[in-house]
Amino acid sequence: MKELLEKRMNLILLAAVLIVALAIGIPTGFRSCSTSTSTSEIPTTAPVTSSPDEEDTTSPTEKATVIEATVKVAKKKANKPKSEKAEKTTKASEETKATEAETTTEPTEETTEPRIFATAEPVEYAASYDDQWDAGFLVAIDNPDEDYYCPHVELTDKNRDLLERLCMGEYGSGGFTGAAMIAQAVKNAMYYYGYTDVATVISELHYTGSTSIEATKSVKDAVTYVFDMDKDAIQHRILYMYNPKLMSEGFSDFHETQRYICNFGDVRFFDD
Repeated sequence: MKELLEKRMNLILLAAVLIVALAIGIPTGFRSCSTSTSTSEIPTTAPVTSSPDEEDTTSPTEKATVIEATVKVAKKKANKPKSEKAEKTTKASEETKATEAETTTEPTEETTEPRIFATAEPVEYAASYDDQWDAGFLVAIDNPDEDYYCPHVELTDKNRDLLERLCMGEYGSGGFTGAAMIAQAVKNAMYYYGYTDVATVISELHYTGSTSIEATKSVKDAVTYVFDMDKDAIQHRILYMYNPKLMSEGFSDFHETQRYICNFGDVRFFDD
């Protein structure tokens, strides 16, 4: 009996020791796990936050790096191989386009705009535009007259004023070049037909441009270019001009019987 009591007492003491040991060891383990978890989850620096009122401190270099990286990613995605479904869709689309191209009706002569040459006589090989521009001509044409020549023509102050106003009225909207075309036509008429004043040119060649408007600087410069510097707008004689848009029927029988030379803007120029 005594031995049985001693065994029970020993078991109770052993159980008490185990309970005490467990009571001391378990919290330590929990603290260790909690610290380990917290250390791995908490960042070493505070998260960056921004608001609309805060200034963007990102440097241009950093922004460029981000943009470059974004572009590279976009290119990489674009270069990914197409799926089988996408390939089939693309192939079907290409076949549809090919079919549409085969069934498209070719334009007829009535619906195709004819090629408009710069001069009345179409040529097999157009002349060099650069050669004409390098020579001082403002407008290059396909078949310039290599024999064209118009020497110096002197202008009186009265003729100059009337000519500047005429160029303004005939084609002031054409700027420097448009005015130079008109000035060349008048100069050609004075030299080739022997007219001695601008008023006679207006009367004989039936120019209808207003002469009541003061010329702009660009128009006056154009007259100087043609008469004082002895330059020409184009390498061909021109005498007449008209704007089809200003005609009630859209064309002029009188002018269209002449030799068409070229268009500049809406204005058609002719020789006789």
